[in-house]
Amino acid sequence: MVLHWGHKKVARKALLASRFVGSALLVFGVFVAMAMPALADGQLQGRPRVLSGDQLRIGKTQVQLYGLDAPEMDQYCENEYGRPYRCGVMALDELKGMIGSNSISCVPEGVDEENRVLAVCYVGDMNINSRMVRTGWAVARPAQRPDYQQLESLAKRDKVGIWEFIFQDPAKWRAENPVN
Repeated sequence: MVLHWGHKKVARKALLASRFVGSALLVFGVFVAMAMPALADGQLQGRPRVLSGDQLRIGKTQVQLYGLDAPEMDQYCENEYGRPYRCGVMALDELKGMIGSNSISCVPEGVDEENRVLAVCYVGDMNINSRMVRTGWAVARPAQRPDYQQLESLAKRDKVGIWEFIFQDPAKWRAENPVN
């Protein structure tokens, strides 16, 4: 087969274009992989962004900490003299402090009606969910995790976290303060 000059030029351009497209797809794949959380043994892993006292995001996946309920971001608590405190923000700060700049691993338990992954999460071997309940910055949801009820009782007894204040249960607060 004899190629004319024009055909060689076209063939060379096609070869360069296919190499460029292949390289672009490879780079795109690397960026997509970096944005998604790693799944190892069915677990979500990565450095989270803390959204509230009981929610975080790993990559593009929103995670709801399972078995507990922390005060909402707009929710206030009061001390014994009626002084208001932003306990939702305080719960967020506590969760941020527990995680620091560490990566976490989360074991999924299901998905809720808002399409958030329900999970028990860990920093190393520290169970973040049970720690939020024990330090008093979240209430236990025994229907989900009966073992957290004992931790809540200890937090109440020690008057730590929100148990130091007068507060409304986060679920009741949400029902009375719907998001528009």
